[in-house]
Amino acid sequence: MKKVMISLLAGASVLALVACTPKRYERQSKPKTATSSSVKKEKKDTGQKYYQDVLDRYKSYAVAINTKDQTALQNELKKIEATSEEYAYVFNLQTLGSTNEWQYAFEDLNRDGNDELLIGDGKTIAAVYYLKDNQPTLLHVAYVASAGGYRSSLEVFDNGQIVYATWQSLNPEMELTLYSLGKGEAKEEKKATIQIGGNQTAEQVLGISAKQLELTKLDWKTFDGSGDSKSTAKAEEKKSESFQVQVSVSDLRIRKEPSTSAPSAGMIAKGTHTITETVEADGHTWGKLESGQGWIALEFTTRVDGNAESAPAPAKTSTEMNLDEIKAGNFSSVAGVWKNKYGTSIEFDAQGIVKVNGSAVNGVQFSGFYFKEGNLHGVSRMPGATNDTPILFIPSREGGSESIYWSKSDATNGNDLYYRVN
Repeated sequence: MKKVMISLLAGASVLALVACTPKRYERQSKPKTATSSSVKKEKKDTGQKYYQDVLDRYKSYAVAINTKDQTALQNELKKIEATSEEYAYVFNLQTLGSTNEWQYAFEDLNRDGNDELLIGDGKTIAAVYYLKDNQPTLLHVAYVASAGGYRSSLEVFDNGQIVYATWQSLNPEMELTLYSLGKGEAKEEKKATIQIGGNQTAEQVLGISAKQLELTKLDWKTFDGSGDSKSTAKAEEKKSESFQVQVSVSDLRIRKEPSTSAPSAGMIAKGTHTITETVEADGHTWGKLESGQGWIALEFTTRVDGNAESAPAPAKTSTEMNLDEIKAGNFSSVAGVWKNKYGTSIEFDAQGIVKVNGSAVNGVQFSGFYFKEGNLHGVSRMPGATNDTPILFIPSREGGSESIYWSKSDATNGNDLYYRVN
């Protein structure tokens, strides 16, 4: 019996030890998950790589023209058709000896996922290329011929429409062609003819409701010696300040945005108006009206409060040009300095033009004056010149400004309209 009791006690002790022993569990490792650093995002292909041959050509053109290496330029031009617009454009620049500081920008104009290539100077467009079956295709070039008076221009709108304009310096008519970019194509939509300095704009006759593309906001790049590019894009600077201006003209237009292509909000009334903000755009200094109506071009107003030295732009309002007096040979109503949007200037006194870009000129002749569509047309001849060039005196234009259209052989695209500064 004693042995049985000992055996039972021993068994109970073993069970107690087993029951008190801590349980052991397998430690399961957590499955490995991909980290964000291991996931690569693919950059969207917008077709820019297909334009590399075009960019390489323009870089070679620029080097050859700037170094006056005609052999290198001719070798480069052999790569393209001698009848192409690109050939004619580059050959013309060789004659002038300048590439106008070429820059380029990519922009998906028609929002189809493929970028178009724009060649220009950051302010105007000299050429537009688009992709057709992944091949760069030239739409048109824009330039001023070194001789003969031929001119052309390209205007791009934010809906992908493009206006190509051509004209002759001795002919005030401008031929317009409207294109729309599609998937791999440029479709000709409409043609029209307008009078330079006339009452109609290209947008009106072609039925364009979109805004012009703001070229200064694009990411323009320029070629350096190594072939790399650097951004030259400049953002508009808005300045917030409050001041008053005097409006003395009856046809100063209000724009909904600070742009000549923005929708009109009517004409502003004569009198004193408060400006709360200014911005530089489209060659003008724009002022935002405190009334909330929109923006006006401040060049055609007079600042009436505060320190005149802080005025955002030349703001002297002149008397309106007297077309009858000009036709009779009295230029007093346009006496003073007139500038285009790039700073080129002409100066009049009562007898006519006396300075060009600050340099005195004597004996500029005027003849052939006639009235058409409310403007005074005529021709001018510089001293020693053998050809006449047209001059138009325009008492009011879209936006409410007086202007003078004066065409010279050395004018560049967009430089022909001059506005009064004093």
